[in-house]
Amino acid sequence: MKHHLAFLAALMLVASASAWATVGSDESDTRLVVAGRTSAADQDVIPSPSDDASVLVDSTATDTTVTVIDSSTLDDRYIPADEFMYADNHRVTFLGNRPLKESDVSTLPLIGMGAGYAGIFVALHINQANAWWKDHTGGWHVIEDLQYARFADKFGHFYTAYIMSALPADMLMESGMEQTTARWIGAGLGLLYNTYVEVNDGYAAHWGFSPSDEIANFVGSAYFILQYYYPFLENFTPRWSYVPSHWVNDQSITDRPSTFIDDYNSTTFWLAVNVNNLLPKSFDAYWPDWLMVSVGYGIRNYEVTTPSGQPADVTRRFMVGLDYDWVKILPTSSFGFLNYVRQWLNYIRLPGPTLEFGDDGVKFALAYPFAIVIPF
Repeated sequence: MKHHLAFLAALMLVASASAWATVGSDESDTRLVVAGRTSAADQDVIPSPSDDASVLVDSTATDTTVTVIDSSTLDDRYIPADEFMYADNHRVTFLGNRPLKESDVSTLPLIGMGAGYAGIFVALHINQANAWWKDHTGGWHVIEDLQYARFADKFGHFYTAYIMSALPADMLMESGMEQTTARWIGAGLGLLYNTYVEVNDGYAAHWGFSPSDEIANFVGSAYFILQYYYPFLENFTPRWSYVPSHWVNDQSITDRPSTFIDDYNSTTFWLAVNVNNLLPKSFDAYWPDWLMVSVGYGIRNYEVTTPSGQPADVTRRFMVGLDYDWVKILPTSSFGFLNYVRQWLNYIRLPGPTLEFGDDGVKFALAYPFAIVIPF
C-alpha cells in the first residue's frame, strides 16, 4: 500500500506544481489584449459576469469607456472539444484543459510537469531496486522468459508501457505542446522508462534482459499511438486491477520480496470494451452508455512454495465481467485535475459482476474478486 501512496503523492506533486506554474506563467493567457485609446498600462481587463466575455476598462479617460470583448476568440488557439475525444467521451489534459492547435510551450508548467514525471520515475526505480536489483547485480546477460508467470508478466509490460506513455503525453499537452508531437514524445518516454527497467534486469543476477519483455514494452507504447491514428481502437482500453491476494484468501508470494508491480497473484489485466459505442444507435434505449464489458487474465500461486517445500502449480484464470465508464458516471468538476482523475479511473478495473473460468474451475462473483462467490 505504501507504494500506491507514493505513486499517488507523486501525481499530486505534479498537479500542484503544474497548477502553480500555470498560474504563475500564463496569467496573460487569461486576458485579451485589445488596442484602445490608451496604453496597455492604463487599461485593466476584468472578468465579465458572463463566461463568454471580458470587459476592457479605460481607467484614465475622463468618461470611462467599457468595451465588452468576446473571449470565445481565445478558443481559436485550442482544439475544439468535439475533436479532443477518447471514443465517445470528451478528453481533458492533466489539469482539465484541451491542447493547443499549435505548440506554444510554457516554461514553468513544462518544468513542473517534468519534475513530477521524474519524481514518479525515481519513486518507481527505488521500489523496483529494493525488490529486484539491490545486492543482486551481476554481468550483462539475456534470458528469454516468454512463458514466465504464464504470460501475465507480458501483459504487465504492455500495460505499464501504455500508461507511462499516456501520462507524459497529457502532461506535455498541458504544458502547451500540440497533440501529435506530445503523443509521440509521450510514447517515446513510456518506452524509454520500460526499456530502462529491462536493461537493469539485464544486470540482475536473478533476472536478465528479456527480448519478449521489450517487445511487450514496444507494443504497449505503440498501441497508445495507434489509438490516435485509428480511433476505433479507443473502444478497447487496457485496464488493471490490484487486490492483495490474502484479502481474498489466495496465496501470496513466498519465494522473494515483491512489489505491487509484479505481484501477479494480486493483479489482473483487463481489456474494457465500450459496447455502447460499438452498437447501432437503435440500441441506445436498451444498453446504458456507461456500461462496459471487460475481459481479463490473471494467475494464482505464482512463486508460492507449499508447506512440503515444493513450488505450487501456477493456475490461470480468465474473466468476463461488467465494467463502468467513469467519465459518464461521475459528474464534471469545476476543478480541472479532478476531471483528469475521473478520466484516469477508466484505466483501472474496480470490482464488479464477473464470471471466472480456468484451471480452478468456474465461479461467479458479484464484486470480483471479493465474495459473494458462487462456485459451479
